[in-house]
Amino acid sequence: MNLKESFRYQNFLDMMMRAASASIQQRDHCLKVTKTHLRSKANPDASDVTETVEGEVFFANDDVVAFMAWLVQEREKLTTAIGAAKASIGFDIDAAIETNKFRQTVNGSIKNMLRYTPTKRVEQGRDYKFNVEGNQTPYIYEIEVVSEEAYDKTGAKTLMREMISKADEVSAAIDAAMINTKVDYEPVFDVNETFDDVMTDFLAKVLKVED
Repeated sequence: MNLKESFRYQNFLDMMMRAASASIQQRDHCLKVTKTHLRSKANPDASDVTETVEGEVFFANDDVVAFMAWLVQEREKLTTAIGAAKASIGFDIDAAIETNKFRQTVNGSIKNMLRYTPTKRVEQGRDYKFNVEGNQTPYIYEIEVVSEEAYDKTGAKTLMREMISKADEVSAAIDAAMINTKVDYEPVFDVNETFDDVMTDFLAKVLKVED
């Protein structure tokens, strides 16, 4: 598998671990309920009867726990293989991905900053003055409101273009590495399988072989 596929399989193993963890914590999966009908106490001629309360069909916790232990080993094996594959790339792909996220943050922030354009508008103000008779009278006057950039617009645009160009360049290198870098790991299951499918296969193939 290539690096991109290995990351997908890594997420698949994580999903299986979450499903297994949820399964063994369900009350009905943890406790076996039996009912004993003590008929003989009320009727000496009757026999006591014990029944097991049946619920939903589920995978036994012992089997799921064994699956979880196996998942830990597989996760370690895959992660080690991914680490070895990353080391062969020629650049730190994790650092490249995280740095590109920062570049995208810069790009998005500057783009939003540039949304605000300079404006010029006229508002009305109100004040009072004394007329010739000495009386205070109101009057209306114009207020010219001017807004302009409080930053280096040219410099911001230049930086954004540089960031976008570098991000595209790094993204291309990351994409190529994700496709062309081989990971020395053989997947056991198909990533499209459900937890039930995987558990069934695990019990039939993996656990049976180990026993």
